[in-house]
Amino acid sequence: MPVDAVNFIQRQQLRVAIFSPDYWGGYLIYRLSPRDKVVVDDRHDFYGENFLAAYLTTMHVEPGWESFIHWRNCLLLPRRSALAAVLLNTPEWKIAYSDDLAVIFVPTREHEDTDRVPSR
Repeated sequence: MPVDAVNFIQRQQLRVAIFSPDYWGGYLIYRLSPRDKVVVDDRHDFYGENFLAAYLTTMHVEPGWESFIHWRNCLLLPRRSALAAVLLNTPEWKIAYSDDLAVIFVPTREHEDTDRVPSR
């Protein structure tokens, strides 16, 4: 589990919905709830077919992947995931935190009225 990355998120006091793989969702809920929200976890029956299709499109970096994360403010991803590899070369996203297991991306665009993870 991304223990050190979650420690970083806790120190930042984000109060945003965190996008991460569904298999990390339960751990994130355990560590961050109720202050921070999680976009998805492994209880797939709660989310509906359209939501899960959009989530999988994004995680597999298939055509249209950007739309699901366009308005998100915090992405916690496995360092060696396809999505993390693509985001490293996407100017709309920057790294706020990384370790051997996980990387946290935040948007480079500024949002009004949203909490942001500061860059290191």
